[in-house]
Amino acid sequence: MKYGIAHISQISMREEPAHKSQLVSQLLFGDAYQIDEIVGDWLKIKTLDCGYEGYIEKKLWNEMHEKDAAEYVAIKKYLVTDYLIFIKEFETNVTFPVFMGSSFPYPQDKMLILGNSIFVVELPEARTLSKHPHLTEQQTVLIQFISGYLRAPYLWGGRTPAGIDCSALVQLAFKSVNISLPRDASQQVNFGTPVDFATEWQVGDIAFFDNEEGNIIHTGIICGKDKILHSSGFVRIDMLDTTGIYNMQIEKYTHRLRIVKRML
Repeated sequence: MKYGIAHISQISMREEPAHKSQLVSQLLFGDAYQIDEIVGDWLKIKTLDCGYEGYIEKKLWNEMHEKDAAEYVAIKKYLVTDYLIFIKEFETNVTFPVFMGSSFPYPQDKMLILGNSIFVVELPEARTLSKHPHLTEQQTVLIQFISGYLRAPYLWGGRTPAGIDCSALVQLAFKSVNISLPRDASQQVNFGTPVDFATEWQVGDIAFFDNEEGNIIHTGIICGKDKILHSSGFVRIDMLDTTGIYNMQIEKYTHRLRIVKRML
């Protein structure tokens, strides 16, 4: 089995091995994957953190040794919580941005080795955690992290502040509190404990929404009383009740509530 690890800001994952194929997700810097198949100039991969499948360009393969891949998921990692940070590739001396939500092993003496690539990394000072008397530390960390994506444009398959979809927003938010969730909303809904009554909803609960066929098509995180933070057009805060999401700008419901689940 061959493995790889993302060594640039983001790598597009496509549904089929073609540039015109739909974007299904993105690898962020530090994301590791296994290679299931080589298809011409493309690699069919599966991410090590959540098993998500797609195709990436073969020329972007940064090989990772099998022994390192086996240990990688469990290694303690630094999570980028700023909009972006800048790191330098050692060999070329080129500095480039790494987006919020990316994670990678803590550098040793400012040096980081990912597969066949070496980087110079100066981590920023730790961000001060805001104090909210009515929230737990987990809730505070999650909301502070996810709020950094506000106004980010919606992008199907996107996972960065430059473009992100609803399920990636939820997945990355829970990554900030060390809870691993699948990539898609239809998978995420299978986790957690149902919260049956609106009076019991808490900050950090995940709301899921369905279509006419009953398929889960949208998700977001409750961020306050009758409020939900989600990606729809852009990452925004809207009203939430037992019917669904109400957009006050257009004065109509945009998503029909199916269920609320608790992960924290």
